[in-house]
Amino acid sequence: MTEPGLAFQRRQQAFADYIRDPRGAAPPAGIEPRRLALYARLVYNNIEGVLARTFSVCHGLVPKAAWHCAVRSFVREHRAESPYFSHIPAEFLACLADRPLPAGWPPFAHELCHYEWTKLALDLAEDEDCAFDDDEIAEEDALRLSPLARLLEYEFPVHAIDGDNRPAAPPPESTRLVAWRDRQDRVRFLRVNAATMRLLQAVGQGRTAAACLAEVASSMARPPGKEADALLPAGLAMLTRLHRRDIVLRRAA
Repeated sequence: MTEPGLAFQRRQQAFADYIRDPRGAAPPAGIEPRRLALYARLVYNNIEGVLARTFSVCHGLVPKAAWHCAVRSFVREHRAESPYFSHIPAEFLACLADRPLPAGWPPFAHELCHYEWTKLALDLAEDEDCAFDDDEIAEEDALRLSPLARLLEYEFPVHAIDGDNRPAAPPPESTRLVAWRDRQDRVRFLRVNAATMRLLQAVGQGRTAAACLAEVASSMARPPGKEADALLPAGLAMLTRLHRRDIVLRRAA
């Protein structure tokens, strides 16, 4: 690279360093300080704004100074893997996961942010070729989990956290949720029990309805025979309900 090219590259780097960290980096020479401050403020406000909208519950629970401290640390230190503005919340989530929780943030913040980000991720997920219908599920049907569904498990009841409910410690039982985008492109959440989560995990392995229900019966320590068979009608009814919600789909032949 020629010397003028190197000089321009250094100037660009100095400008970027200042925009990331106007309080710690030296301002590049030859640019009016007022303009530099305006650029830095615009960049920060745009990033902070999209994070505050995506993580609105967490943003409302974290003290203002602690929130801005974490966002400034993200802007200053994180090296994003994606150039897309819509991916900034995922980058912030990755940044939070890589380090201890910032001072002043509640113990459930990592999980709450992931829960809030999931809605955005499903909103932005590419459309898939999903054959939706409302027919009943039969035991010989080959099933799959909708590609627009996510199985989530958290220590904290993230779906219930708000200004009036801020748990200091996780409850004895974890919170299991299904998040999905339905045929009307609405992102929805459903809390499920351990048996239903296990059933959905089996569906995700591409098995028949009967095989999925047999695995759930086995995991519940049900012996083979009449007791396990007794679960079949209720299990098929559950699969039908999940199918009609657009969570469980039939696999194409």
